[in-house]
Parts: sequence; C-alpha cells; structure tokens
Amino acid sequence: MAIVFEKGKVKGNFPVFWRGECKTLPGDFRIKQTFPEGTLIRKGTPIALDFSKMECTVCKAVKIIAGGTTAAPRVEKGSLVQIGDELTIGKNKQEITAIDNSNSDYDVLTLAAALTGATKDAFAVVAGSEPNAVVETDYEYKTNMSFQTVSAGYDVIILKDVAYPMPDEWLLGGWCMKNNPSIKYVRQ
Repeated sequence: MAIVFEKGKVKGNFPVFWRGECKTLPGDFRIKQTFPEGTLIRKGTPIALDFSKMECTVCKAVKIIAGGTTAAPRVEKGSLVQIGDELTIGKNKQEITAIDNSNSDYDVLTLAAALTGATKDAFAVVAGSEPNAVVETDYEYKTNMSFQTVSAGYDVIILKDVAYPMPDEWLLGGWCMKNNPSIKYVRQ
C-alpha cells in the first residue's frame, strides 16, 4: 500500500511587514480619493500624506504581467486603479477606459490607446503624487461613511515580493522609499 500525495492551492496572504512591526503616526489621515464599495486597501499600500490637512492620497501603481498587449495590458490583482485613471510609463500616458476583473489571477485594463512600454514586468503609475508613508492596517472602503481614514506607517521593513507594487521611480537605490528612507523594501 502506497501513500498518495495530492497537490492543491490554498488562498491566503503572507505578512507584508517583516516581523509584523510598523511604527505608526498619531492620528488617522482622511483619504482624498473615492473607491468602489468594499475596496480593500491593504496594509503596506503606499500613500502620500498632507500633514497640514491630515489627508492622504493612495498612490496607485500596476505591475504588468505576461499575456496582454500595450493597449490592453494584464496586471496583478489588487492594483486599486479605476476607470478614468491615467497610467504613466516614463513620459507616455494613457487613460483606463475599462477594467475586466473576471479572471481570478489578473485584471485586464483597456486603455484609450496603446501605452508605449506596457510590457511584462514594467510598472505603470497614476501620476500626481509620490508616497511618503504606507497604510498601517488593512482598510475596507465603505461608501456610506462620510469620513474615510487610514492609519499611516512611517518606519517599517516591507517584504517586497508580497507588498503592493512599488516602482523603482518611487525608491532610492531600489530598496528605500524615496520620500521616506525609513521605509525599506526587502526580499527574504
């Protein structure tokens, strides 16, 4: 009699913060943007803080994966981009006109026209702000709340392979956040 092993996939998340540690700023920051009901803004998502108004902007980026085209790239799930956002790669920009999220492994973004440079492993960002902090705790966006806030982490080591996509243009030396070098992105 032999033992038969079966392979299977189990959905789950790997911790984003190394050793679970993240120093948090006092007070919460109101989110400037709106998102669809139930959108999950995960811990480690980069944000740009405005201390004078106690507000923040969620900094959006997508990592392009294999299988799409420059006019309809495939991107990793959980990117937070929305229809109407303008993706930028270098000096090239294109508006998102539709999002197909029917596949469980990736989303397909339909762009107004081809985006030069939208090839496998490239990053595209929604221009407007560069991050200086990260979301400290997972947050579910609720449209029936008039005041949406998140707590901001300012000193943390983040596991790059499981975190929100972080383009090199937002990093110093490929591992420290440009506008806050106390936030480090490492591989383990």
